[in-house]
Amino acid sequence: MDKRRMRLKDILSYPVWTEKVLFTFSILMELIILTAAHILGVGGDLFLGTLMPIFDCYVICIAASVLKKIRLDWIVWIISVLIFTGELFTILFYQSEYNFRVLQLVLETNPGEAGEFILSALLHPALWISIATTAAAIYLSNLLTGKIHFHQRLRPTLSWIGIALILWSGTRQIPAYIKLGRCFTAKEYGVLAEKKYMPHLSTTMVRLLHGVAFNKVQSKGLDVLTETVRATASAESTQECPLIVLIIGESFSKYHTPLYNPQELPTNPRLGQLKADGYLVTYTDVVTTSNLTSNVMRNMFSMWDENYTDSWTNHTLFPAIFRKAGYSVLYLTNQFALNSSDVWNGIGGTIFNKPELSECLFDWRNENLKQYDGEILEMMPDTSQLFAHPTLLIVHLMGQHVNYKSRYPEEFERFKSDEVQNEFGGAKGKQIIAEYANATLYNDFVVDSIWSIVKGHDAVGIYLSDHGEEVYDWRDFHERTDEKQMSPNVAKYQFEIPFMFLMSERFIKNHADLAQTIRESHNKPLINSKLKHTLLRLAGINTPEYKPTDDILSDEFDINAPRYIGNHISYDSLLGNGETSNR
Repeated sequence: MDKRRMRLKDILSYPVWTEKVLFTFSILMELIILTAAHILGVGGDLFLGTLMPIFDCYVICIAASVLKKIRLDWIVWIISVLIFTGELFTILFYQSEYNFRVLQLVLETNPGEAGEFILSALLHPALWISIATTAAAIYLSNLLTGKIHFHQRLRPTLSWIGIALILWSGTRQIPAYIKLGRCFTAKEYGVLAEKKYMPHLSTTMVRLLHGVAFNKVQSKGLDVLTETVRATASAESTQECPLIVLIIGESFSKYHTPLYNPQELPTNPRLGQLKADGYLVTYTDVVTTSNLTSNVMRNMFSMWDENYTDSWTNHTLFPAIFRKAGYSVLYLTNQFALNSSDVWNGIGGTIFNKPELSECLFDWRNENLKQYDGEILEMMPDTSQLFAHPTLLIVHLMGQHVNYKSRYPEEFERFKSDEVQNEFGGAKGKQIIAEYANATLYNDFVVDSIWSIVKGHDAVGIYLSDHGEEVYDWRDFHERTDEKQMSPNVAKYQFEIPFMFLMSERFIKNHADLAQTIRESHNKPLINSKLKHTLLRLAGINTPEYKPTDDILSDEFDINAPRYIGNHISYDSLLGNGETSNR
């Protein structure tokens, strides 16, 4: 019996003793990640975060010890180093552990942006701190396992203690992996928050796999959505506004434009002139549902809303309704190209990446992306297509997406760092703010150029950003963070967005009452997920999908409706505005 017990002990402890450096390294990295997360206020349970990883580290050692027999254990080392370094980087860079939101933020970075992201990461201290910390953990693991020698009599006792900890950890982690398996096979992402699907997110591996599963299931829903869109019911329209232009910007902060803050650098001279001439109306109290582009697009384009209990994929998208009502729908984008990659569509795809879905939504769309937003106007269909019959033109820009310096050609590098007055970020912050200002100046030129094509006709436009952007506004940071870590300042700078109507002279003359309503509604509180109802109103489309209570131009618009942002957080309650702000 003793020999059997000793044999069992040796078998169970073999992977750890064989891969003791890897085991020590994995434990150290889990503890470092846990410590960093708690220092930044984004960590979970300390007790579970300390003990639960033991089983995961044991499994890593099993894999390495098996592959060692064929001299491939280095593969486990490389994967482990990348995964641990990656999570430490996301904590320092995004202020978040691995989760589906961080993975969405990374996965929605298209191949053209990947180089810019890598350059941005290379220039950020978070990457080098993460690499240096990982290297130090490897060195320390070799040092500890090489210098500390246990007495032969202590080794069995230590083995049994280790086995006991591994077994205890395993009793908690095995159910987590069973739930992860269910997550990967779930039919729609909405159920993943249910108890039977939600594992304890106490280890790096579980957090990473849960994020991948969530995004994979979310992308699988595009197949269901495609069938839903194909079944869109016919709709009637008075075609009140024959030409509607929807311009969607990217990462545009309302706090870095004189359109909202006169003391800012003069980054919007063209739109500012349109506003002064009465052709542009800025809306003062608009927020976005998310700070992730793919989530924003889903919420804006889908007729689903939070009052429904079923999946968003069971509801059609508004461009399909426009087509059923007799409008031509044209889509000009510099961010989402049709992509047939199974990896991209299976994990990082959006409603604009799936070719079959795109065919149901648009009469025309461009196939290629350009370096700068202004260059995509060369691909615009002949203007006869815009004016021959009722048309909805959707233009989706790269806008001021990081890396800001890559968003504008050299001739728009007008603002310099010595013109910037900022409290945070020092000299580096001044330079980045100046680059953001130049990107905004170029964006001003692009939006005005789009409007110049149509302004001689009966046209109405809406320009908004998908989300905001932090640019050293209240701390030493720029870009966006994980939306679940919500504070009033994060909500203010990342979720408040610029939103404006553009009206041609002929539109104002032909639709005087509507033009006046647009002007009078500029202080009403709005969330961009309700935009679709205003678009249906502008087109005079008669459909059961239209809700006047969600249409900001309707007399029935509900100004007291809650506005949920991020992870179902009330924006107005968070900002202390009561039910609505600027009521």
